[in-house]
Amino acid sequence: MAIDRKPVTIHYRRYVNQPGRPTLEQLVTSAMQANHNGAMVAARYTSRIQTVNADNFLNNIFRQQSAGGEPLAFGDVVHFTRGHLQAVLQMAGPTSSQLIVAQMAAPEQSEYVHSQMFWLIKGDHVFVIQSISLQTEALEKYLAWLLSTYVPGWGGEIALATKFDSGAVGGDLEDIKELVIGGTLSGPQVVDAQEAAPPEGEGQHVVRDIVRDQNLVARQSSGREMARGVLEAIMNHDTAAADRVLQAVPADAELHVQVHIGYKTRKRRVDKTSLRNLEVGLRHLPDSQLSVVAKGGVRSPDGNIRLHHNASVTLIKAQFGESEIVGSLLDPTDALRAMGQAYAVMLADGKIAD
Repeated sequence: MAIDRKPVTIHYRRYVNQPGRPTLEQLVTSAMQANHNGAMVAARYTSRIQTVNADNFLNNIFRQQSAGGEPLAFGDVVHFTRGHLQAVLQMAGPTSSQLIVAQMAAPEQSEYVHSQMFWLIKGDHVFVIQSISLQTEALEKYLAWLLSTYVPGWGGEIALATKFDSGAVGGDLEDIKELVIGGTLSGPQVVDAQEAAPPEGEGQHVVRDIVRDQNLVARQSSGREMARGVLEAIMNHDTAAADRVLQAVPADAELHVQVHIGYKTRKRRVDKTSLRNLEVGLRHLPDSQLSVVAKGGVRSPDGNIRLHHNASVTLIKAQFGESEIVGSLLDPTDALRAMGQAYAVMLADGKIAD
């Protein structure tokens, strides 16, 4: 029986705001209520499409309250490309030697979706369920476009800072002694043909495994880019020298590159302002590339330092004839529930303030 729920990580972010200024929730609500071509922005989806070259980003769903009537701003961002062709495998009889991989256009008045992410804003608190191609940075850019387009007088950028989780370092955040940023660069990989081929009878699982592992591949790629950038920087931005170092790495080895950011002070603890600046400056760094050294030399596991909430969200089902098939899309209503629960839990635990 297919599982109809998906484990998700709800990432916490905080809008970098100025005292006395409207909250992000108020700004987004104001943009949605603005009049555009004789109708509210929230009333027409065409008013909410941001076009960047061939890519389109759409806030398709927008709600202003929870199921219990609590005010908030909840929505999604859908990434699509007009006229995109989807690869399909044309099935044939069992005696065929091979199948045809073809390209199919979306049905009339439809577009294929690349990815979808969900967000919830309560005051300046932001909760995000990211997708493979839509991370928090994409949400920052979309909200900046939305506000600059529909909120008179608003200008600037959106910065959604991360927040270090005191529970992940075993104490107060001021006990953090050092931040460790690291990535891995591998030497040339030689793959044996027999190892690369799927075991007999398991070919049908390959596509599913590739889709499942895409998020891991994306994180690894980001880590490699960061590591290479550091390697070039310490070699005075000499790309050729960095290439020579990488070429010297054995095929079965990995080159680990780390940056340590630490503070030496006469005070017993590091000022919170310094940590807050790092929460903003390092916000786009993948979770897997960040760890900390806390008081007593205790080092946190990679990927657990930032505030987040683990949950599960219902998957949307589709009816095909007499069969009900569980898809890969998250149910927006249940995503709202899970993100509202994340806000309540963090608030009750004292990890965020109302």
